[in-house]
Amino acid sequence: MKRIILALAVAIAILPSANAQKPLTFNKVEIKGTADEMTTALSRKGFKYEETNDGVPLVIGKFAGYSDVEVNIIPGEDGQVCAIRAEIPPRLSWVKLENDYSSIKGMLVKQFGKPSEVVEEFKDGPFEESSEKLVSLIKNRCTYRSVFESEEGKVTLMLKHQGPICFVCVLYENAL
Repeated sequence: MKRIILALAVAIAILPSANAQKPLTFNKVEIKGTADEMTTALSRKGFKYEETNDGVPLVIGKFAGYSDVEVNIIPGEDGQVCAIRAEIPPRLSWVKLENDYSSIKGMLVKQFGKPSEVVEEFKDGPFEESSEKLVSLIKNRCTYRSVFESEEGKVTLMLKHQGPICFVCVLYENAL
């Protein structure tokens, strides 16, 4: 009887660690630990540390076949990394921007399956010139976003801009 109770106690003690949430990965690196630990792990993968702003380190490296990708390592309130934000280098044409988006979307579909949400729309249009689509994005009249969900967390692919500079952004967020 004591053996059964002891075995049960051990099983109960092990169960929470067996069900512990596995983190997402970015460039084959688990998104976990402190910002410094994540910076070091990405440095081993060839990323170069640039700076830290308000506790958020910035590293630059290769991601999804693109060079010079800016990656923010975002810590949560507990100091542990909870998200990674990657920005693909900016594009000056809609065609190139959309190609980047579609390429990364295809990569994410292979990794996570069909997106749980897709919004790819313009509030104005139709457009005769692709440059008008770029202007629509800059004027916040365009939404391009695909969301991929898994047990590990959520990955959001989107088109973003800062002023006239347009780029593809991928946000990896661990499940809580």
